[in-house]
Amino acid sequence: MGTRMTAEYRELSFWDHLEELRWRLVRMVVYIVVAAAATWIFREQLLAMLQYPAMVGAQMAGLEEFSFRIFEAPGGFILMMQIALVAGLILAAPGIIIEMWLFIEPALEPGERKWVVLVVPLATILFLGGVVFCYWISPKAFAFFFRFNRSLHVDVELTLQPYLFFLMRLLLVFGVAFELPLVLTFLSAVGIVTQAQLIAWWRHAVLVIFIFAAVATPTTDPATMTMLAGPMVGLYLISVWLAGLFEKKRREADEDVGPSDDDD
Repeated sequence: MGTRMTAEYRELSFWDHLEELRWRLVRMVVYIVVAAAATWIFREQLLAMLQYPAMVGAQMAGLEEFSFRIFEAPGGFILMMQIALVAGLILAAPGIIIEMWLFIEPALEPGERKWVVLVVPLATILFLGGVVFCYWISPKAFAFFFRFNRSLHVDVELTLQPYLFFLMRLLLVFGVAFELPLVLTFLSAVGIVTQAQLIAWWRHAVLVIFIFAAVATPTTDPATMTMLAGPMVGLYLISVWLAGLFEKKRREADEDVGPSDDDD
């Protein structure tokens, strides 16, 4: 199905498109399962990496004694499976992005399809960049929470399962959120949006970003929401700048081509 020509692809029925989507989704699941099985081998190292932000945050907050707790007998095994699944999802991200692109690519015009050379690697880099940024900033966030909890005169202890769920979900949310400049730049490159529109919509964009951050983050506290919304606002501004660059290149290309025969 993926090897069919574009014209042939566009003549497919609705059910044929669903069949194409089904097999691409199946391949995505296979990528995740294989990657999760591979990461299971390194589960102990992954657990140590995931515990690291909280441990560093505890040191920054001045906690002399800090530990994690597991209260269910199968809790450790279930957690390791969850860690392997999330790590597999991150590891399989390039394959998932390629499958998504190959599904929509035949419906694009030739001038739009050329962006595949940039879209796939940039989408992967931005996703991983969001994950790395979240991992880098999370110790500071945990230090803030620990200091606040100590101000309430309570002992700080973490149950491992909710902590890992919080952190892993945050890593994935940041990875997806960092795709914002790529999406907006692509829309600008194909002429769907303009730099002027993005500038005019900036107030609405900031509002939508904060709503998204409030819904996507595992907690409802302003600190976590701002930790996600702040970089997204910065990425939106970068998207406005990139949209201007693409518009300038399009104008220069039009000037090089010159007036059409119809104009003559």
